[in-house]
Amino acid sequence: MKKTSVLLASIAVATLASCGEGLLTDMRTPLVDPIVAVPVAASFVSENRIDVLWSRDPGASQYVLERATDSATPVYAVVYQGTSTSYTDASVSDQGRYLYRLTKTRGTRSFGPSDAALGVASTVCRDMQEPNDSESQAAVLESTLAANLYYYSTTFLQNGAPLVERDADWYSVAVPANSTANIVVTQTQPELADGTRNTWMYFYLKAGFEMAIPNSQPIPVENFSNSRATFLFKISPIPSCFPANGGGSLVNYTVKLYSITGN
Repeated sequence: MKKTSVLLASIAVATLASCGEGLLTDMRTPLVDPIVAVPVAASFVSENRIDVLWSRDPGASQYVLERATDSATPVYAVVYQGTSTSYTDASVSDQGRYLYRLTKTRGTRSFGPSDAALGVASTVCRDMQEPNDSESQAAVLESTLAANLYYYSTTFLQNGAPLVERDADWYSVAVPANSTANIVVTQTQPELADGTRNTWMYFYLKAGFEMAIPNSQPIPVENFSNSRATFLFKISPIPSCFPANGGGSLVNYTVKLYSITGN
């Protein structure tokens, strides 16, 4: 009986020691501090609305989002505090530029604020070809497509430079063997209507050339191979054409497969 009691007591002591060691190990494991990260401000998704998003951080217990109107010396105010990872800002004005920064908290400690992200409010939304901001999402050009793009920058300087919100549109066009596709881009702006001036946009042909787009004038995309080929091209804003350091605008345009001719 004594031997059995001694054995059980030994097992109990060993078990407690093992559990205690595990508890001590857990207590010695430090919490990972939250990572200070810039939120994402999604503009032109909905009318007069900016969606601000950030990733969940296991080291944070709450998130504090601040907003300021763009200026050389922005004044921030808290617009959200809680555990969500998104915030919809509908208290905005058309063409308003807003700065957002994020602080993460754990207990009484704060981590941040982050650098600022720029969001722009507008009554105009992104065009129907979106999302075509990357090569893999290129819109297929077979006739005429209506689109828009934008370029905005801040008065506020972050690390010595303004924040920029810009759009870029990718397209693909299939060109028969030994043929040329003529692409016509028209910026729908009264002062450009006569076609003698360049648009506010660049045309970039992948693995080819880049040029300022002449308004309503054909741009040749040549296929000298003996088989049908698909070409990718990008339309993007020329920064110098837009108001700098505290402004911007959205422009409407059409891109048209004007003709296909033999080489």
